[in-house]
Amino acid sequence: MHTASEECITVVCFAKSTSIGPTSRYRIFQFLPVLKERGIECLVCPLFDETYWKIIEIPSLVLRMTAKTAYVIGRFLRRAWDLLTIGNVDLVVIEGQLFPYMPALAERILARVRYRFFIEFDDAIYLTPGHRRKIPALLAMASGAIVGNEVLAKYARRYTAQVFVIPTVVDTQRFVPRRTGGQLVSAPTEKPLTIVWIGLAYNLGYLDIVAPILKELQERRLIKFRVICSRPPNIPGLAVDFAEWRYDREVEDLLEAQIGIMPLPDTEWARGKCGLKLLQYMSLGMATVASPVGVNRDIISDGETGFLAVSEHDWREKLVRLCEDSILRDRMGRAARKSVEERYSLQCWGPRVAKLYETLASNAGSDHQADAVVESLSR
Repeated sequence: MHTASEECITVVCFAKSTSIGPTSRYRIFQFLPVLKERGIECLVCPLFDETYWKIIEIPSLVLRMTAKTAYVIGRFLRRAWDLLTIGNVDLVVIEGQLFPYMPALAERILARVRYRFFIEFDDAIYLTPGHRRKIPALLAMASGAIVGNEVLAKYARRYTAQVFVIPTVVDTQRFVPRRTGGQLVSAPTEKPLTIVWIGLAYNLGYLDIVAPILKELQERRLIKFRVICSRPPNIPGLAVDFAEWRYDREVEDLLEAQIGIMPLPDTEWARGKCGLKLLQYMSLGMATVASPVGVNRDIISDGETGFLAVSEHDWREKLVRLCEDSILRDRMGRAARKSVEERYSLQCWGPRVAKLYETLASNAGSDHQADAVVESLSR
């Protein structure tokens, strides 16, 4: 615990968004209380706020682009001011990049004036237009990188020596299953059961992978299908129970389902994902079915903490089994919750992130100290 006699470590995080954005919320904001307890003063400077998420949902392309351009100019000016007034800090963490789609001039200046900064990312941003050259350049000039999985780490190690893997994690004191008499219990199991998918609107297309199976199960009156998102999917023939995403309703809306799904194509982009929705389902004691893509294979122990499904036959078989076997759902849900608590919880990883920040802020990047941090993070 930090005391008044100890020297405070100062960190500035240039986040992509306020806590309304899932990446910033789970990669930066949820760690702030733990960092504060450890005597780390962390200032977060978000680029975008709630207005950005409203603008990208404007139906008219002309209005959307006009509003977005004006908004981005204003937010870029605010970020420039944040950079000019950064002052003397021990560590700078940049989520992705300082100015998206712009040359890496600001980062280059930070490096030249010897600010110690790390690039933080949890998806394969280097595959997106305009970033195939920029991200390698950023990594090369940075002190190192903090990434969400080994796929991203393997890429980052091509351009920088210090790479630290911090998986995306969830707060298991917020994502709490229903309990009766101290025992974990599933959501009510009156048929049809509810299968749920939660995510950002630009990922709704992944539902096409499993849509035929969901339609079939609806026709057999086995399931209802819930989507928690900023907007509903448009899948002809599939009835959707749509719940607009709200932070204060997120957990409760998920708890009304019995099975969570995460379909993904086996692409380089998808392999860079960090499995957040899986962790949300599992932390709530929910049975899950997911594509065996990227980190999903690490998160799920097939047949124990969830099911992995490749083909339509796999998806059909696994979902039907879970619909028809409440004992299997309960057993899998309990094992899933336990796995998240032990491997992917804020309570487990918060102190490790604080230790990483302390080490990165207090040394000039010596190899033996970096190796010690890597070893401690892997435990």
